[in-house]
Amino acid sequence: MHAGFYIVRAFVDDGESLANALSKREAENHFFSFMLFESMIYAIGIAYITLAMVREQAELKFKAAAYTDMLTGVGNRRAFMLESEAALAEARVRQNPMALLIFDLDNFKRLNDTLGHQAGDQALVSFSQVVKANVRLSDVFGRIGGEEFACLLLNANEQDAELVAKNICLQFHHLALPLPKSQSVSIGVATHEVGGYTLSRLLSLADEALYDAKKDGRNRVRIYSSASSSAAPATIIDYE
Repeated sequence: MHAGFYIVRAFVDDGESLANALSKREAENHFFSFMLFESMIYAIGIAYITLAMVREQAELKFKAAAYTDMLTGVGNRRAFMLESEAALAEARVRQNPMALLIFDLDNFKRLNDTLGHQAGDQALVSFSQVVKANVRLSDVFGRIGGEEFACLLLNANEQDAELVAKNICLQFHHLALPLPKSQSVSIGVATHEVGGYTLSRLLSLADEALYDAKKDGRNRVRIYSSASSSAAPATIIDYE
C-alpha cells in the first residue's frame, strides 16, 4: 500500500520543495497533509509488524527448545507423547493400523563408563540418524529416556513394523562408528491389534517385548504377537 501510494504520488505531485509546501495554506495543500498522515501510519504499522514478527520468532524458538532433544535433534518425551496421542486419536476414528517400536541401546552404561560420555553421545546421534533414514516424516519418533527411543508407525501393520525394526537393528549394528566395537540395539514392538489405540497400553506391551529381547541376548527384535490376548500370556516372535 505504501509503494502504491508513492506510485500515485509520482503522477500527481508537482515536485515542490518542503519549504514551499509548508508555507502554503492548509486548504491549498491537502495532498501534502495526506502524505504526512500516510507516512506516520506506515511508520507505526512497520514498527508493530516488526515487533510481532520478532516475538513470533522468539516463541517458535522457545517452543522448539521445549519439544526437541538438544543432542539428537529429534522430539523429546513430551513431544513424542503429545504427537502420538493425537495420531492415535485420529487412527482410532479412521481405524488405521498402527505400530509402536521401543528402542534401547545395548550396554550403553558400559559404553559411557569405559569410553566417556562423548562416545555415548556419538552412539545416540548415530542411532537417531539410522532411525530417521528408515521411517517416514509422518511417523512420530522421539527420545523418551537416556538411551531409550520410541517410534509410532502410522498406517503400519505387524509385518511393516517387523521390517522397519529389522532394518534398523541390522543397520545400526553394522554402522561404522569411531568406537572399538560395533554397537547394537534391542527393539520391542506392539501393534494396535494387541494394544488398541491407547498409547500407555502400547508402550507397556512394547516395553514387555523389549525386556524379553534384552533378557535373551540383546541385538534383536521382539514383537508382542497379535495372537495373544489380555487374558493369556504373550506370544513373542523373535528375530535375530
